[in-house]
Amino acid sequence: MGPDKNAHLQLKVISPEMLLVEAEVNEVQVPGLDGYLGIWPGHRPLNACLGKGEIIFHSVDGREEKIKINGGIIQVENDKILIFTNLHYS
Repeated sequence: MGPDKNAHLQLKVISPEMLLVEAEVNEVQVPGLDGYLGIWPGHRPLNACLGKGEIIFHSVDGREEKIKINGGIIQVENDKILIFTNLHYS
């Protein structure tokens, strides 16, 4: 069974300096410590550490966006995703 095409997630990505992203998205991929994690609407609650890589997300209007990070933490609950991270500068 695939994800509901009409469902969406609320994504917030926060760095120590600023709010980087606040958007409604269809899916998010994040660099976990052991590989990438995919998150779709209806995902079970999750707390995890993130590794170095890219946050990749697809907005509800179909755009794909990427943010390079040096690691962080992610919390997923009730179709809300909160990511605390540092940007990747090199």
